Amino acid sequence: MIINSNTIAIIGMDFDLTLVDYNENGPYVPRQTLDLLSDLIRGGLEVGIVSGRYWWEMRDLLEGAGLDWGKPFPSFVAAREAFIYWIRDGQMMPDIEWNRCRCEEVAELARILVPHETEFVQALEAEGLKIRRFILWGDYGLEVHFASAEEAETAREHLARWVADIHLARTHRNRLMAHVVLATAGKGKSLLRVAESKGLGPRNVLAMGDTLNDMDMLDGSLGFWTGAVGNADDVIQEAVRNAGGVVASATAGAGVAEIIQTYRDRGLIP
Repeated sequence: MIINSNTIAIIGMDFDLTLVDYNENGPYVPRQTLDLLSDLIRGGLEVGIVSGRYWWEMRDLLEGAGLDWGKPFPSFVAAREAFIYWIRDGQMMPDIEWNRCRCEEVAELARILVPHETEFVQALEAEGLKIRRFILWGDYGLEVHFASAEEAETAREHLARWVADIHLARTHRNRLMAHVVLATAGKGKSLLRVAESKGLGPRNVLAMGDTLNDMDMLDGSLGFWTGAVGNADDVIQEAVRNAGGVVASATAGAGVAEIIQTYRDRGLIP
């Protein structure tokens, strides 16, 4: 495959409600989408998943949807928004240097947050926000659950002010959850690392997603080509349009295939 400065050679997508939808039978991805992604890998592209989930959770869910993990899709995964693995014939191969640095930093972030955890929760409750549960993950950061997206966004705004002086911290929201997470990682920076490790630049990358924790790889700030599936949050669809990206009419996995085909029609994907 001949790669120029604008040829898409790496495709990274969110997992839940971007690649995978759910019905009464469990996780679902259209067969034609899985076949398309596998064909792209066979044609020389790197096609993978960028998610806050653990990689083995994604493996098990996709195998439940009929996929043989890593044979050939996905060819890489960025798990917990921070830890990169290449996958060849089902075998996981970590990006050792990157993962080591992120592991050390997220452990340090957790240590910094431990004394503030109860303080933050009590302050959020004092603002009238009703917390359903909260978890301080040693490999991710602080996660606080709410009953509504509005409450979660209000909480995120408060948390952003409270952690502004913590150099390792940033905030985002994933639907009903507000997070304090690692500033040196995130979906966008992890996907950029995937490209750079292959000697490629941002304009060789297509990123796809549906919700606010995907924003840093979809808003155009890193220079990626972008796409939003049809069920994406309105603010994500607006950000993708503003970045010159593609908003699909189809939802979840079918939308992924639609976005890829649109970029193919533009001559950006071989």
